[in-house]
Amino acid sequence: MTSASFGDAMTTYDETLQVTTEILKKHVDGDRTIRPNDHIQNDLGLDSLGVMELVADIEDRFHVTIPNDVLTDISTVEDVAKALVKLKAADQSASA
Repeated sequence: MTSASFGDAMTTYDETLQVTTEILKKHVDGDRTIRPNDHIQNDLGLDSLGVMELVADIEDRFHVTIPNDVLTDISTVEDVAKALVKLKAADQSASA
């Protein structure tokens, strides 16, 4: 599997969700199935430190910085993917 970044073709929601889920699996105990509507803290059991480590891994993998105001709106796995797609769209608009 290739490394996903916004410089690659891996920018669609579904692809972003898949990569986000793969990253999350490294932070969740066991072989739990991760679903898009899973709440990161309540369903997946990440504490605040776990969330910050997750954010750091996502930022590294996608080569982005997720602003604090965006972080406060993220609670589910799909929220992460949607935020990443929006950040990419905003980045492309700014560089156009």
